[in-house]
Amino acid sequence: MIYRIGTYAQRNVSAVKDALHFDATYNEWVQLPLNFVTSTRTVSFWAKPDVTTFNGQARQFLCAQYKSSGQRTFYAEFRDTGVIRMYLPTSSSGNSAVLIESNAGQYFNAGQWYYISISLDASTGGTMYVDGVAQTNVGASATLGFTRSGSNFYFGGFGPVISTLGNTGTQKELAVWTTARTQSEIAADMTRTFTGSETGLKAYFPTAEGSGATIQDINSSYTGTIITTNTTPNYIDDSMWVLS
Repeated sequence: MIYRIGTYAQRNVSAVKDALHFDATYNEWVQLPLNFVTSTRTVSFWAKPDVTTFNGQARQFLCAQYKSSGQRTFYAEFRDTGVIRMYLPTSSSGNSAVLIESNAGQYFNAGQWYYISISLDASTGGTMYVDGVAQTNVGASATLGFTRSGSNFYFGGFGPVISTLGNTGTQKELAVWTTARTQSEIAADMTRTFTGSETGLKAYFPTAEGSGATIQDINSSYTGTIITTNTTPNYIDDSMWVLS
């Protein structure tokens, strides 16, 4: 049985390619700067799986910041049990962390967009939101935010540290905040295009370039580089950039 999490407000279909499709076969991701999410408290983005998730599926990694020494700062994935799992740090050093997951038994439909957010509050801890709906598995001990440093941030995959942990699906519109956003803020802003002047907004990538090997945040402060092992000419423009 397929369950629907939250309510998705349909947007107008754009004529411009405004999303990136990742293929685990080619070990693809967008590489953002060193320590990009360090000292931030909310990460949000849209994700659309290629396959309806289920218990026993291949793991699909949506984003990560992970030190080569094994100190995980953060990752998000469609878990092999079919739910979304996030790994959140609970200390500023070492490998202490907490795992939180989306609601058990609720899976995700192929070809359907979901707005995924994680907010780390200094008092109440970490909460995952799917389409603005708070998930019940709360990692209350994750109160420090994204505290560790020493690694790049990878959007659309796990990155090069463990190259077998890839992703096959489509993602767009990454927003990173220095503040712990509330449920009402996340729900209200799901379909909003940010201007870059919002309080607490560190970076917002509209992913509206439509071509080329980079994405740019709205204030031109940060650049992400698209990584793929596919050597086909124009592969990024022709295959990775897609209409949402």
